[in-house]
Amino acid sequence: MNSHQVTRGDLLEALASPTALSACMTLPSRPESVKTARDFVADQLARWGRPDLEGSATLVCSELVTNAVTHATPDSSASGCLVALTLVPGEALITQVADPDPSPPVPRITLSGALAEDGRGLSIVTQLSAYWSASPRPDGQGKVVSAYLLTNHDTTGPSETVAVEPFLPDRTPSTGPPAQASSVPTPASECEPELPKLDLSTPSVARVCDFITGGTDNYSADRALGRPLLAAAPWLDRAAAAARNHGQETVARLAAQGITQFLDLGCGLPQRHGRNTHDAVQRHRPESTVVYVDRDPMVQAHVRTWLAETPRELDLQADITRTAHLLNQPAMARLNRARPIAVLLHEVLPWISDGKAQHLLETLRNWLPAGSVLSVVHAAADSHPESTPALAGLYRKAGILYRPRSLAQLLALVHSWDMDATGITAVPLGGLQAVGGRAPLYGSYAFVARTHHPPARSGQDAPAREEAAGGAGLEVTR
Repeated sequence: MNSHQVTRGDLLEALASPTALSACMTLPSRPESVKTARDFVADQLARWGRPDLEGSATLVCSELVTNAVTHATPDSSASGCLVALTLVPGEALITQVADPDPSPPVPRITLSGALAEDGRGLSIVTQLSAYWSASPRPDGQGKVVSAYLLTNHDTTGPSETVAVEPFLPDRTPSTGPPAQASSVPTPASECEPELPKLDLSTPSVARVCDFITGGTDNYSADRALGRPLLAAAPWLDRAAAAARNHGQETVARLAAQGITQFLDLGCGLPQRHGRNTHDAVQRHRPESTVVYVDRDPMVQAHVRTWLAETPRELDLQADITRTAHLLNQPAMARLNRARPIAVLLHEVLPWISDGKAQHLLETLRNWLPAGSVLSVVHAAADSHPESTPALAGLYRKAGILYRPRSLAQLLALVHSWDMDATGITAVPLGGLQAVGGRAPLYGSYAFVARTHHPPARSGQDAPAREEAAGGAGLEVTR
């Protein structure tokens, strides 16, 4: 590639390369979007292990976005612009900005005096890029400007196949305190559960959620499901963000109350630094331990990568519905059962059937030491009854169970737990108002429950366990 002049054919070939790694995000046509675009490029290059390309790439991207914002018409601010980044290992980094401006492609500018009129900053783009082009968008709604930067030196770069091997299910850390004997018997049906393999051709719950919330760790199959989900429920991104924020606030509050052990079940893909469970915990209790659990191999790979510099965290690939098998894993010995543990089920139970959810909650209640807590955030089926069936149907067509629950259904599921005094809270969507002036809409229910009794022995029958549980009343607040 470096031996000849770069052409449009080279650009198209690079974009279609099977080794290409791509990420994109949508930005509104506002001045503050320029900084967001720079941050996006810097963060993505760090994830790909190419921070050496940050200087040129962020400068080119910011100039292209500035150009798009400067030339945006008043009615195009809602449409915004799409910023895409494609890395072809050992070959090129391609930055693209698509905007709804229907004007002809921006001309190639070399004289600084013409920048204000004809396209701010494109002289910088031409100086840094081996090739650049502007062409109409395929949908006819604007244009796409592409800048092709040579990467200067060969590298194998990151790849999905390399990322999988180190994170096989049977790999557990050899460091940490000696294993404690578990009191949870493992039924024969739970022995060695089969875990999913990495498959980018079908959607995964974690990656679809990542797409819905504006992340970049998703693929075409995830986006193909995420788009109709957002069309059926335009509030879904707000609901997901509100649920995550509420979960983070709950974790911080539990840490401030003195809990130093957290078991994050169905943790999902990591967020930016500062927005994960261990971040919220360690602001209050730096000595805390967090165990992340998820069955998705891509989640485990990302969690392991993010936790490389934080030795007080541990990841485990396991199926949480095979609860006894999970609790008997050697990695669980990192949690000291002589002290309280906080179990997090944040937006996890909606992906589990009633029977498996009841088994999970019952097994946890009998296993947790006295003083432990359970934090639940759960999608509300009765918040938006007009769109809930459509969402469940879309997931079902993709082979995924989605089971949001009404308030009554959630109460029935957790009836054997001792609810905190605050009861069950409806999590608002952050200012989105319903038609007719009703109270702010909500997307999830949330609650914290506590164990005030010693864990039941494995031979204890169901009536005895129910008597030990107490039976405290539930207070629901909205």
